[in-house]
Amino acid sequence: MKLTLRADVWPLSSFLGILDLKTGVTIAILFAVLNKVAGVYGLIAVLTGAGGSFAQLSLYIYSVVGLLAFAWGLQVVKAEDARKTLYFAHLFSADYVLSTIWTAYFAAVWWWYTPHDGARQANSPAQDEIIALAELSGPPFTEAQRTAAAQAIWAREQGTAFTVILISWLSKIYLALLIYSYAIHLRQGSYRGLARTPRAAASASFSTAADRDASVLPEDDDDAVDLYRVPLRAPPTPTAPRKPQQPPPDEEDEVLFDDDYPYVSSGTTSKATSKRGTESSVSASSDNDEDASFRR
Repeated sequence: MKLTLRADVWPLSSFLGILDLKTGVTIAILFAVLNKVAGVYGLIAVLTGAGGSFAQLSLYIYSVVGLLAFAWGLQVVKAEDARKTLYFAHLFSADYVLSTIWTAYFAAVWWWYTPHDGARQANSPAQDEIIALAELSGPPFTEAQRTAAAQAIWAREQGTAFTVILISWLSKIYLALLIYSYAIHLRQGSYRGLARTPRAAASASFSTAADRDASVLPEDDDDAVDLYRVPLRAPPTPTAPRKPQQPPPDEEDEVLFDDDYPYVSSGTTSKATSKRGTESSVSASSDNDEDASFRR
């Protein structure tokens, strides 16, 4: 059994039914760039002595490389190159898979391997100074009170944290499908025919305004406009000059002779008739008189 999607469902024709596909893809890439920029600051923090695990360092380096890839993707989307846009869609999907692996790892560490007891952990001298400043201004807590307060905060925030992670994970799936749809429409040549495409929307609004103006104009005004409308004629095509026709030379009627009619010189019979068969009644009567004279 082959499962297919309807033409109005796949590929996608707009971003959330509001914006153009190209605008939606651009927004998706800008969100990804914003996410990758955080890796640059993390790499700077590691290099300046803030410390961190190997997973954090690898994520920061990958974010810097991904930042260059997404900058290239912005240029590809802007140029509307179908082949390169499809390559970028594959790259975005691969980034989604790798980001999911890192997210799952850090989520597991944060949920199950972090104590959430409120204990202060300093990873640099700057953090030690911040902790010392907080101890001077904060209320005095025992270790049990601090642990209870930290657990209460974690109980309230873990649901919100899980919801944010889940929404971000699902939104990346939609954004990947959006980029694939944009690449498919570019490859099929149907992108400019979509309803949310700027040029198509402009032409549609222009035709709607023209139809509205035509509907406001009454029929009498249409007749008045037709009255003063100048008919269009095609320009005359240049032709070769015609030569004057010479009158045809006078043609002599050819005469046929009948054997049944008497002839003067030979005594044989011959009857003079016109070849064209269009003599008048006067010529016919003159021929009869001549025949009578010959018989006498």
